[in-house]
Amino acid sequence: MKRCPQCLFLYPDADEKCDFDQTPLEAVDDSALAPATPPKRRRTLPIVAAAGLILGVLVFAIYYAATQPTQKAAAATETSTVVAPTPSATPPAPSPSPSPVASPSPTPTPNAKPAVADISTAHTRATSDPVSTSGPGIGTRQGGKPVIVLTSGGKIEADEVWRTKDGVWYRRSGIVTLLKRGQVKTISTR
Repeated sequence: MKRCPQCLFLYPDADEKCDFDQTPLEAVDDSALAPATPPKRRRTLPIVAAAGLILGVLVFAIYYAATQPTQKAAAATETSTVVAPTPSATPPAPSPSPSPVASPSPTPTPNAKPAVADISTAHTRATSDPVSTSGPGIGTRQGGKPVIVLTSGGKIEADEVWRTKDGVWYRRSGIVTLLKRGQVKTISTR
């Protein structure tokens, strides 16, 4: 091996001048080169790799511990449901009807139309009462449990079903739910 006396750069035996400063190279034996070169450290790579692995596991454990309570709280809020109060089983007592009184000269009213029950009642008030305020729903009038057939092909057996301008409401096990009109194919009774 040859070495430049100015910059101490090593060259093969075939070279005569330094590529950087053009000084003639000196021949050097291998015993003189050994103390000048640093020893090779092969132990540093496994130590650095082990430290990196331990640090990665520690960061993951801290992240997992920090996010776990948040995920449990989010799952708990998703599974909670609101249960509507069930109406009492006893029907209200009928009020006494007024006795008819004959009038001597009845006057007919022009364009008198019979009163029609408004089924499309909007349920916009906040209350703890049952949602259905338009009288008994489908199923209680027809005698039997109503079955809602969905456009997707599924069926829902309900305790009571009624239609509003918002869609189709149904009660099942005390829970009241709204279905959009486009989701309901038909309503029948068992």
